[in-house]
Amino acid sequence: MTSVTTTGQDGTTTPGHTGQLPGPLLDHVLRQSFGLEGYVQHSLGGEVDQNVRITGKDGMRYFVRVTRAEPDSADVLWQNSLLRHLASTVPGLPVPRLVPTREGQFLATVVHEGRTHVVRVMSWIEGRVLADLDHHPAALLRRLGEAAGRLSLGLSSVEPPVGLEPHDWDMRRAAEIVEASLHAVQDADRWETVRTIMVWYADLLPTWDRLPRSVVHQDLNDANVLADADEDGVLRISGIVDLGDSLYGVRAAEVAIAAGYAMLRKADPLAAAAEVVAGFHSVLPLTAEELAAVYPLAAARLCMNAVTWTRRVAENDTPYGRTRMQHTWPAIAQVAEVCPDVAEATFRVACGLPPTREQRSLEEVLAEAAADGAPHAPAPRLLDLRPASDLYDEVDWLDAKAVRASVDDVLDGRRRRGYVPHLSASLLLGGRRRPGADEPATVQVGGSLIVADGEEVAGPLSGVVEARGGAGMPLVLRHGVAGREFWTCWWGLDDTPPVGASVPAGAPLGRAGASEETDPLGPCVQVQVHRTARMATWPPPRVVPPSARQVWSHLSPDPARLLGLTESPAAAPTIDDVVSVRRRHIARSQRNYYRTPMNLVRGRGVWFHDEDGLAYLDSLNNVTHVGHAEPRVTAAAVRQMRKLNTNSRFVYPQIASYVQKLVATLPDPLEVVFLVCTGSEANDLALRIARQVTGRQHIVNIDGAYHGNTGVVTGISPNRYKGPGGAGAPATTHEVVIPDRYRSTYGYDDADAGVKYARDAAAVIERITADGRPPAAFIAESLMGSGGNIVFPDGYLDGVFAAARRAGALCISDEVQVGVGRLGPWWGFELQGVVPDIVTMGKPLGNGHPLAAVVTTREIADAFDTGMKYFNTFGGNPVSCAIGEAVLDIVEQDGLRENAVRVGGYFARSLRELQQRQPLIGDVRAEGLYLGVELVRNRTTKTPATEQAFMVTELMKERGVIVFPNGVHDNVLKIKPPMTFRREHVDLYVDVLDEVLSLPELRSAVQS
Repeated sequence: MTSVTTTGQDGTTTPGHTGQLPGPLLDHVLRQSFGLEGYVQHSLGGEVDQNVRITGKDGMRYFVRVTRAEPDSADVLWQNSLLRHLASTVPGLPVPRLVPTREGQFLATVVHEGRTHVVRVMSWIEGRVLADLDHHPAALLRRLGEAAGRLSLGLSSVEPPVGLEPHDWDMRRAAEIVEASLHAVQDADRWETVRTIMVWYADLLPTWDRLPRSVVHQDLNDANVLADADEDGVLRISGIVDLGDSLYGVRAAEVAIAAGYAMLRKADPLAAAAEVVAGFHSVLPLTAEELAAVYPLAAARLCMNAVTWTRRVAENDTPYGRTRMQHTWPAIAQVAEVCPDVAEATFRVACGLPPTREQRSLEEVLAEAAADGAPHAPAPRLLDLRPASDLYDEVDWLDAKAVRASVDDVLDGRRRRGYVPHLSASLLLGGRRRPGADEPATVQVGGSLIVADGEEVAGPLSGVVEARGGAGMPLVLRHGVAGREFWTCWWGLDDTPPVGASVPAGAPLGRAGASEETDPLGPCVQVQVHRTARMATWPPPRVVPPSARQVWSHLSPDPARLLGLTESPAAAPTIDDVVSVRRRHIARSQRNYYRTPMNLVRGRGVWFHDEDGLAYLDSLNNVTHVGHAEPRVTAAAVRQMRKLNTNSRFVYPQIASYVQKLVATLPDPLEVVFLVCTGSEANDLALRIARQVTGRQHIVNIDGAYHGNTGVVTGISPNRYKGPGGAGAPATTHEVVIPDRYRSTYGYDDADAGVKYARDAAAVIERITADGRPPAAFIAESLMGSGGNIVFPDGYLDGVFAAARRAGALCISDEVQVGVGRLGPWWGFELQGVVPDIVTMGKPLGNGHPLAAVVTTREIADAFDTGMKYFNTFGGNPVSCAIGEAVLDIVEQDGLRENAVRVGGYFARSLRELQQRQPLIGDVRAEGLYLGVELVRNRTTKTPATEQAFMVTELMKERGVIVFPNGVHDNVLKIKPPMTFRREHVDLYVDVLDEVLSLPELRSAVQS
């Protein structure tokens, strides 16, 4: 017999469900009680309740929950009351809204087979549960924390419930729940890990009563939180469901549970949890004791999940049960590797909080202890191993023997100790920047004494040995000063005292262990200070990533004064310092790369290195043409600076030697050289020559081009005058269409595209000539750089040059970006089979030194000489010439032009292979080592993926590869690396680009 009645309110999972309502019966209830007729049912499963999605003919959806319970069930009434409360207190929070019955109630009851069932209908929330998302961006996890904070705020005014039955997910019962199911865990390692974590939980109990309390959702797991992408493809929290486990408890449990499940399937679980905690704290500030409790609570919740489902699966194997724990056990193993002290400090830093009062007081105790401790004579000498240190200027830091010899020289053959400061980065530990758990550990925790082999090391303070060390573990001593206990760790000692030994101040702690030949520092004793025995004996890490430096400044005080150091390392400007000065003293129009830039302090070869020793593959820099800090270029500059540097009106051999080599790379009749300092200056002078020689003012350029930043050349640079803040083209500038075979009229499938684009350009030249505005010059890069890395189709320059010369104009090839062998031949115009009247050169000539040139014919140069002197103070000075000559020699001797063709070809093939599996890549353009990757959201419409291109640059930077967009739409990744780029660098670039383009936030940007 079946009967239907109505009554009032809502909720979620409650114990007691057995069996399900048949579909026809549920249809009957929905139609009779809620007025919902003709809806299609789709079962959603569930641990306890029967959950169903229903969809109407108009696409309208609702969520239906069927619970085996009486209508006056305390659980059901409690859940409904919470949903109604949240709807009124935090209406913007994405939780389900109850749908009333025809009579205005919030549930219907139905008796089926003698059992009463409660049916509730709620609004449907779009999105996917977090458990179904492959990737959780940091921003999404922070929004999860914010949503949890808003939820807690909304529930904070709810009175504690009465009459609720206890359940297995109550954090107050964690120890009981885990103990009841732990017998089912057969794996010894898992069993031991759970025991370890539950000790952390037990350590919280003395503070439990002091933790703030509130009604909490209690189950913000990854199956109860939904996410959806907004119109820009950015993931946001779209729903929080299932209030069935809500109860009155400690408020920290809310954020702990959300953080705990956020740690599943993460390479760096702690970082994921920190985002959640920071988001929660930004909405509802956590107390110091709550922050200390979050990690143990989160870990304990994961243990509750894992052992409970392990037992349930053992008793009654179900796919649902296996799903709920398949990711939990691996996460528990990761979580157990992190000391709760580290987690607490990490959360404090993520929330923007200073060290605790206890941490600050230890700094004061150490200062007092240093004053009273055993004296050090002589004091160690500070050894600077930071990436900007002069130590590396003449040494390959990858050569351990060379570094060790340099260190020995600094320390007078080790007759004096050296000291490497606490939390300093070392280039010796450097590596390519990578995100999250893969970030290289370049920062040492504690100070390091650099000593001689077997040298005896004494302790500055009295202490008791708690761990003897050895086999890669530290000697640990407990100290007591001014009623305060703290611990020191000593790494790298042999012959240490036994456990329990009392060691007076000044007594030996051991001898420096023998070092390997591959150790660039030789014998080294690393010393750390810790405020807890748990941290000191964990053991603590010896090195950490730069992102953890602030965390470890909370955890581990500087031991320098204890070790007798009397000098402090010279303060180096940090990225924040540099950015602050730029904002204050550098014009905003001089914008830097990246929203969050890095502080670059060194370059070598094809790599940049920042202040923290993180390396970045440089795929962008056609300035350092033959490699960063190329030793032969540096040596040439230093040699000449020691001899002579002056201006070019004096006569010296360097200018003659250089221009001879430069002219030898050019075809006849290009033989007269003007040496200047920048590409902009070169193009400015080229226009001046053309206008003076022809007696005309009008210039023909290519749309999208960039030729420099002087007032004159800005006027022929559509990239600038059409861009933000631009005033449009001057009356004397005339554009021809950009010969872009991907976007413009004549495509890759047109074999005559070059001729046709040239014909269209000729029409512009003929028109303005006929209008009485004949051009002085046609100017073009030999491959368009800022315009989007446009490779000209065959015959293009030949046709346009011919048209320009028919009109009496000069032809100028701008080789500032692409010259000196980057495209294969010395000069890009050679690929088009043309010889210009004037060539301009810049960036690559000086490998980063300001050197540029204009080269023309004798006839044009003589026509320019009307009696007015041309003089450039710094152009062609002896040092610049020495550098320029060294660059040309290296390009020739090292076969870099051939390398550009060989590696560039491999690069292009690799990118085109990537294009086949990455739909954001619309086009790949390449000539030698000048390439472009155009990103589009739709390959049919070619909608520019401008925002995504900037996302790619930031994401690749975080993975240690430098790239930046250009082009008319700022959607082309420009690739123009140092000419020493090799195949392994190409492979790294392509692998990282593939990884980045595969991220959900970029995949979701592709339009079908």
